[in-house]
Amino acid sequence: MTQITGRGRWVAAAALAIGLALRLSILATTGSLQTPIADEEHYARLADNIVAGHGFAWEPGAPTSIRPPLYPAVLSAVWATAGVRNLQAVRGLQIVVAIATVCLVYLLGSMLYRPSVGLFAAAVFWLYPSFIFYNFLILTETLFTFLLVAFMVLSVRLIRSGSIMVAAACGLTLGLAALTRSVLWPFPLVLCPALVCLSRSSLARRLAIAAVVLAGYGAVVVPWAVRNTRVQGVTTIVDTMGGINLRMGNYEYTPDDRMWDAVMLTGDQNWIHGFQPPNPGQRVTEGMKDKWAQRKAVEYMTQHPAQTFRRSLIKFADFWGLERDFIAGVQHGLYDPPVVLTALAALAIIVAYMLIGLVGTAGLWLAMPQDWRAQVMVLLPALTIIAGHTLAFGHARYHLPLIPLLAIYGAALVTARVPSLQLSSRAVRIGAMATATVLLAIWARQVALVDLPRIKALLDHVG
Repeated sequence: MTQITGRGRWVAAAALAIGLALRLSILATTGSLQTPIADEEHYARLADNIVAGHGFAWEPGAPTSIRPPLYPAVLSAVWATAGVRNLQAVRGLQIVVAIATVCLVYLLGSMLYRPSVGLFAAAVFWLYPSFIFYNFLILTETLFTFLLVAFMVLSVRLIRSGSIMVAAACGLTLGLAALTRSVLWPFPLVLCPALVCLSRSSLARRLAIAAVVLAGYGAVVVPWAVRNTRVQGVTTIVDTMGGINLRMGNYEYTPDDRMWDAVMLTGDQNWIHGFQPPNPGQRVTEGMKDKWAQRKAVEYMTQHPAQTFRRSLIKFADFWGLERDFIAGVQHGLYDPPVVLTALAALAIIVAYMLIGLVGTAGLWLAMPQDWRAQVMVLLPALTIIAGHTLAFGHARYHLPLIPLLAIYGAALVTARVPSLQLSSRAVRIGAMATATVLLAIWARQVALVDLPRIKALLDHVG
């Protein structure tokens, strides 16, 4: 295994210092920043009620299942210690979580390739502009990315060691990730069969490993699912947004651009139009609406396969779209940084994403790990996340948890030996070029249809 050189350690130390200095400088200026994004306010409101003793609820006596519970629970734990609505304490904790994620990215890169790749990828992740930005938002990106990378580390170790203890930790971590972002809650249906097929041990041992992973996952998720089902009156595993999101992305009034804006439609174009309680006079719950929305979405998708396919392509493009949340926030008056800082940050965010997207996906093709089983274990959750958002609706922020993986593949490509790359098959090289072409086409479409008008509006705003 290649050792890290002294120069590599100095570069990593410099990257860590720069990233930490940037975060601490921003933290010093965000004391007055509240929760201007609707999702931020939702998480904060839920945490407020937990701290106040009302449980996971919008208000006293109004329990909800609309959001996954872990992030509001973390907020409430911080506020119970540091003071209610102490957003700076949350931001400080998220910086610590980001540092822990850096360590995990290093471990995963080292396990898939070698320590030098892990170090390079960790430095790229730590300096990635969008993650610096999201460390200061009251959103799930920081926590979910940590849990996802932790799960990947544990799953690779599990496939190599066959340890029952690692299997338990793997299941627990997956459960926590699912309670942060519900897109992963069905993943055991894929993971457990994969473990049985890929583990190199007796059949009994492989079945035991899969069972322990499932038990660890269930220990975290099942109590919450039982609570939700009692509250909602229908089976509800993590939250009541899955069916609603699927419906908003798949019905007759779904907009082709910004499909998530379907939530703003009113009247007979609203996603809930046509809903009737199962029984007259019965109490209607979020869960009942969610199940109805899910059923109606599936009906529409099966009745309109061509339109569903076309929309799925758009959602896939939205998922991999340019990262524009910061510049959109400035345009809408959510943030008011100096003009020069706005321009530099917006440019850094776009350039960094395009570089990591192109180099990372090229590395996925051209610098694959020798251990193909490990490759499968890290790609399966990534593909599950992509598929979920391609079916419901995509948004560029949803690809952020996959950036550490792209950073690792990109680092492997950049540090690879040229002769080994020249041995790549023609099919692999074509795959890399095709992926790059798709990404460039996605970004060109977004720039032409969305970003040029937005940039013009931003210039008018700051001018």
